[in-house]
Amino acid sequence: MPISLRLSRHGTACAAIMAGTLLLTMSALAPTYAASQLVKIPLDVEADTVSTGTAQLLDAAALTKGKLEIDPTVPITVNQRVTVQDPSDSNTVTLQSAVQMTRDDRNGPRSVINASVDRTTVDRRTGYAVSEPSGSIQSSLDKPAEPVAHEGLQFKFPFDTKKLSYPYFDTTLRSSRAIDFVKETEIKGLPVYQFHQRIEPTSIGGAITLPAVNWGRTGTDSVSLKRFYGVTRDLWVEPVSGAIVQVRQHYNQYFGSDIDDPDPVTIIDVTTMLDEQTVDEQVERAVAYKRLIQWGTVYGPGIGAAAGFLLVAGGVYLGAMSSQRTPAKQKPLEEVTVTEEPVGVRDRVSSANT
Repeated sequence: MPISLRLSRHGTACAAIMAGTLLLTMSALAPTYAASQLVKIPLDVEADTVSTGTAQLLDAAALTKGKLEIDPTVPITVNQRVTVQDPSDSNTVTLQSAVQMTRDDRNGPRSVINASVDRTTVDRRTGYAVSEPSGSIQSSLDKPAEPVAHEGLQFKFPFDTKKLSYPYFDTTLRSSRAIDFVKETEIKGLPVYQFHQRIEPTSIGGAITLPAVNWGRTGTDSVSLKRFYGVTRDLWVEPVSGAIVQVRQHYNQYFGSDIDDPDPVTIIDVTTMLDEQTVDEQVERAVAYKRLIQWGTVYGPGIGAAAGFLLVAGGVYLGAMSSQRTPAKQKPLEEVTVTEEPVGVRDRVSSANT
């Protein structure tokens, strides 16, 4: 084998081993780096969702005038807009949720059932609310927001969501309750986890006193009834990103003398779900972010590690082949033994001399 070719192979082997080792090292470090950059709530969140349903709804204006009216088939739309606010930094993000529930059979201000603005600061990695700065809830447009300490999850689940229970914040109760893993399923072909939360009816306000007839009851005395609230919600979560792709919530508010009042006065009883367009958008975002995380933390490093291993193995093999066999060295001239002349030649030389 020519010396130049041997040297070329040796250099190529060294270069392959160095490149492979570098790839292996980078592949080992890549998941940690990618996780620190990708597994965070973005600072440019701007999401709009729409939920719809049909409600049994109390006409509050008619009630104050002494007439009890409950419409059993009111079309409802719930619009929610989530945006990023200050303060937000590399570790935490402040999210503001503006929610408005309207009845679709009316227009203008008369169509608004309720509206609120909820603000909380969460850990960008876990999605859990942080204690500082404290959150706030504005439940009436003509009143300032009230400071409200938030706990647990609200806008998304943790990255790499597990099959267990999580604390989930309820804005009406202003506290968190457990939401439990139910099962694995699919939405539009996307694997998701279903979580379920049930909050039994709870008193949420002081008593309201009105003439019995206003409550639809007999008698001439005034009657005091308390306000109660309960909810059952199901969330479908893409587990890699923690994104919530579908929400079903059954709200129930009523007036009653106690929780088990046999003749409650319904305030609102409605089941809402994200509409088809919103689900499509949520699934699309979840799929895109899931792929980004997987390529940054699993697929990319895996391909890099495989390429690095092949380069190292190829370099070792090429190096071994280039140093296996070398040509035999020629002996120096002084080491060559001169043999005796042939007999015939010696005899002719002797005859010539005589």
